[in-house]
Amino acid sequence: MKDVSFYDIVISKKDQRIVSADAWIYDQLGNYAVKPMNEMIAAEDMEIYQNNIKNCDGNWYPSKIICHHTMYYTYMKAAKENENFIRLTIVNAADLLNAHSSLMRVINIFQAQLDMYEDVYFVYTPGEDNISVFNTEVSDFQSRLYSPEEFEKILLSRAEGEQIDSVKGFITQVKSGVGRSTTTVKGNLLNDDPDVTHTVLDESFVFYDKDTNGVVGHIQLLRSSGAVKINSIKHDSMTGLLDKSDILRIAKERIDDRRLEGTALAIIDIDFFKSVNDTFGHQFGDEVIKRTASIISNEIDTDGISGRFGGDEFLVVLYDISSEKELRAKLRAIKNKVTSTFPDKGIDKDNPLSVSIGAAVFPNDADNYDDLFELTDHCLYLAKEKGRNRYIIYTPEKHGTLEEIRQKQQNTRKINERDNSYGDVIVKMFNMALHDKDSTVEQYMSEFAEAFDLQNVMLFVGEPFKYRCSAGSNAITDKVATDFVINLLDSPELEQYFALDDFVVINRLEMLPPFAHNIKEFLTKRETYSIIYTRFFDKDNRKCIFIISTVGKTILWNQTHFRYYRAFTDLLSLHSLG
Repeated sequence: MKDVSFYDIVISKKDQRIVSADAWIYDQLGNYAVKPMNEMIAAEDMEIYQNNIKNCDGNWYPSKIICHHTMYYTYMKAAKENENFIRLTIVNAADLLNAHSSLMRVINIFQAQLDMYEDVYFVYTPGEDNISVFNTEVSDFQSRLYSPEEFEKILLSRAEGEQIDSVKGFITQVKSGVGRSTTTVKGNLLNDDPDVTHTVLDESFVFYDKDTNGVVGHIQLLRSSGAVKINSIKHDSMTGLLDKSDILRIAKERIDDRRLEGTALAIIDIDFFKSVNDTFGHQFGDEVIKRTASIISNEIDTDGISGRFGGDEFLVVLYDISSEKELRAKLRAIKNKVTSTFPDKGIDKDNPLSVSIGAAVFPNDADNYDDLFELTDHCLYLAKEKGRNRYIIYTPEKHGTLEEIRQKQQNTRKINERDNSYGDVIVKMFNMALHDKDSTVEQYMSEFAEAFDLQNVMLFVGEPFKYRCSAGSNAITDKVATDFVINLLDSPELEQYFALDDFVVINRLEMLPPFAHNIKEFLTKRETYSIIYTRFFDKDNRKCIFIISTVGKTILWNQTHFRYYRAFTDLLSLHSLG
């Protein structure tokens, strides 16, 4: 990081002449050093300069110094040296800007490194007696400022027995601000993951300068293998933001499961992005997406989390929004930063590139995720309809109730295919199956996986079974995996494993019977933890197996989707799949 130099000037309180100064000051001022300080201050800054000289309160203020036909942009503060003299401390504004840019690069580098791991990070500031907590996507609490007592209470919420004493001892060590310590607690203090065997609490004293110190630390989860699970949260490869499936999961968990009031959704869409690609090329289009993502991430900071929703669209989840004014400030900052970053890259060279934003807040605007998302999406549509380059926050008085919006059929517009409801997707595919002779099973599989944000779907046709196709964001297609599934489907033990049912839901591998240890071992190695198994017959009465599975995470399947999953296999049964 670039250094910033601070320079001192001592002036006489009586006539403001320079009594002493650092060598750099004399070098820059030359023969101007004999002049009173107030004669070198730009006229437009004179009032604020005189007030600070009078108050000597140590507050920084901008001030331009003029000498030798040169203007120096500086920040300055005044402090009382003694009864007769005043000490001015000056820093070059250009040095500050360069240092800030350098610091932001360092922060982004470290943030990218930290995001590769599941650890929760924190900083304790003794002088303010608070703990800043970061990177909490894997925990049941969120990134924000806590008192030590609040932080301790959160960690204790899952603790029992000896765990309680260990957590209290760790917090005491943090508050003592001495040395470094590691506390290993048996069990999981962050979430419900049953594979976690231990929680490791680390802290270390940090000396910043003569007046400032603190404690930094992290909380790490260890699993049965003894290894830290890395990157179970998926990030978009281009932008580094969360990928679609995980940003949606986090949003739904906060709203539908944890019921965290003040959770706001914002959908951000780059205006006329196709025109940007056509005009400036796809390489520049990729740069626009990456820099827009960086702007969103920096402006949101620790007040929320953001993900790439697809293409040129982003979904932001904001925490603890208490007022429209607070939400407006965040959205305005993102919108303005994008236009200032690309001042001439909009729909033509005379217009800046811009974004449109829609937003709504739980529970003020809706009491569940699906309804809140629909309102947010409607506001995005209005922002685009009203001319783009704006943000619209849902207000029922202005925009009507959700039912009124639906009645006007405004929710049926097609910004992109995600606007379709799940039922619409299934109906559309049935229509294709019945009337479009060119449609293929592979198309249906791909559309189905995308619509329901599924990581992996597989189709097997028998008997004996053959692998037909796979789809999804993490589609499994390698021969080792498909051969294993085929051997299982063809084995006489199949009915024992899946309880003679045509629709079997497995949220966790522990639900499999004890004698299925070989299956558990294989699936665990492949990080396949949650499965839905459906058996049906195709048009020619061949037995078929349709499998939905997660990759890299355990989930609780959404039961409201089961009817759509069954409907999809009904659609497949209209075809000859052999």
